Amino acid sequence: MSQSAEAASENTVASSKPFGLQLGAVGFAIASFVIIHGISYGVWRLFVDPQVGVWKFYPQPFGAYLFWAILVIVFIGFNLGMHGFSKLSQPLGGIVTTIVTLALGFAIPMLLIFGYGQLDPAFSATNYAGHGAAGLIVLIGFYGFGVLANSMDGWPWTDAGMKQPMVGYAQIFVGFFLTVVGYVALIYPCLASWTAPDRVLMSLPTAIGWFYSVITVWLTTVLVLDLWPYSTFKTRAGRAMAAFFGNFILGTILYFILLALLKNVLIPADALEKIGPAITLWPAQLGVWIVNILLFWALCCGNAPTSLSPAMNRIARVVITYALGIGAFVVYMKWFAIEVLHEAAIVPGFGGDPLTWVDLLNLILLIFVCYFGFFGISKKQGANVCTVCGKKDCDCQASA
Repeated sequence: MSQSAEAASENTVASSKPFGLQLGAVGFAIASFVIIHGISYGVWRLFVDPQVGVWKFYPQPFGAYLFWAILVIVFIGFNLGMHGFSKLSQPLGGIVTTIVTLALGFAIPMLLIFGYGQLDPAFSATNYAGHGAAGLIVLIGFYGFGVLANSMDGWPWTDAGMKQPMVGYAQIFVGFFLTVVGYVALIYPCLASWTAPDRVLMSLPTAIGWFYSVITVWLTTVLVLDLWPYSTFKTRAGRAMAAFFGNFILGTILYFILLALLKNVLIPADALEKIGPAITLWPAQLGVWIVNILLFWALCCGNAPTSLSPAMNRIARVVITYALGIGAFVVYMKWFAIEVLHEAAIVPGFGGDPLTWVDLLNLILLIFVCYFGFFGISKKQGANVCTVCGKKDCDCQASA
């Protein structure tokens, strides 16, 4: 009987063994990095590279469709929790969800540009003006839709007993309202033909740089700070409201920190002179690299460290991810963008547009993780690690 039980156990383990390579934590992170960057570079060479690309759609119209594909991932993966797609086996589920995402990522901005753009010059296809206007909706929408799903944890709809997909539809409805308000207040007046510089809340470069700093803070608290400091609030409603508004306060502080770092350390003096007043946009250019590292660290690197005290875990993660993000920005601006991606130099030895390349990395990362579930690679479980709860020497196996 014991031999039969052991054989049955071995068969069960074999049948549940994931497809592909099983790797240690470091190997898993490296493999994820190679896959994400390899696919991203292949897409770049096909559709973007301004010198050697097969189709040179840089920076537009590629940018608009890229940004909207990311926002569709927020709808499907964040708001709807993969409802309707998670039941599909891999890799079919990943393929189907990716096709739907890319189709919607093309269709929505095309309706805005070639439909609404016939009525509003700000969204006209002429000189790709509408592509820029449509793409900037995603800047606001990424926060407007995304914060409802994670920082606010589906509040208040989950508290009312709502389940998916209704919770997701409620989030999308409210996210639409928040996005319209944010876009009309910050972005649209800077693009509309009837506006003037003294009739906007802030210039377009400043709006982009400031709001992306808000996004950077939002994802920092969600991904590496365990929702601290908002987690100190006792009620779900308190945490949700503190997170939504607190990100704007902390994001404003981060905006000025990043701007000072860019002006005084990261950007050469001759490049600063050439950039001029548009320097206020650059916290977004630096912030997008930090966001990429935050996503990669949390999703592909196990959000290390996890074995220290909660406070030290958070401090270490922030130091690691922000240092890597700043380092990646420097390498990109001083070498990778010009020499590998063939982007234009601002001044000799410094150039590129991080928002396009890094958002491509973010798109591929989210598709690989959320849609395909790391299909093709898996992380080895350590000794005595329970496959039920993921903890060592727990009671789950003993009671099974």
